[in-house]
Amino acid sequence: MKLLREMKWQSLIGSAIYIIMGIVLLVFPENVMPALCYVVGIVGVVIGVFTVLAYLFRDVQKNYYRNDFTVGMVEILLGAFVLYKASEVGELIMAIMGILVVLSGIGKLQNCIDVRRMNYGTGLVFFILAVINIAFGVVLIVDPFGAARVLAMVIGAGLVFSGVTDAVATLYMSKKVKNFVSTVAVMDQEFREVKPGDE
Repeated sequence: MKLLREMKWQSLIGSAIYIIMGIVLLVFPENVMPALCYVVGIVGVVIGVFTVLAYLFRDVQKNYYRNDFTVGMVEILLGAFVLYKASEVGELIMAIMGILVVLSGIGKLQNCIDVRRMNYGTGLVFFILAVINIAFGVVLIVDPFGAARVLAMVIGAGLVFSGVTDAVATLYMSKKVKNFVSTVAVMDQEFREVKPGDE
């Protein structure tokens, strides 16, 4: 359960970061390139620090075969690089924003599959949100808008949408997974208590 709580809070923090990034782009679309670079750089560093701290404070037995420390350091270095080279990586950041929105959609698609596998429904809502998210991200990557200001606002809206729906999905899924784990634990305990010859 501790690991589930940790994963839930990591996801919620990620959602909050998406929302903040989206709001920044919606409020300051004119300064899109510098804003994007600095926001992405800062977010990369923050996520990296959080990943490293999560690794350091997690029970050592749960760190086997996990590369969180390495991943966290890479995130910090990439974030620092983007901050240092902000003027040279602006266009790349646009594509990265689109990729983040696509990844958010893929995460919701996984939620849809998980809900079906746990027999908690068809997961249709998650599927619809996933399709919207992925389509949104693909459009951002292709960049059909031309005008940087319009693109910035669309990316901002996409990030806010992704962040809000990610947070809702995380809270919903954490509750369902907790119930599922508890049910499995009860069934396992009842199975252990039934010994040969009891019936």
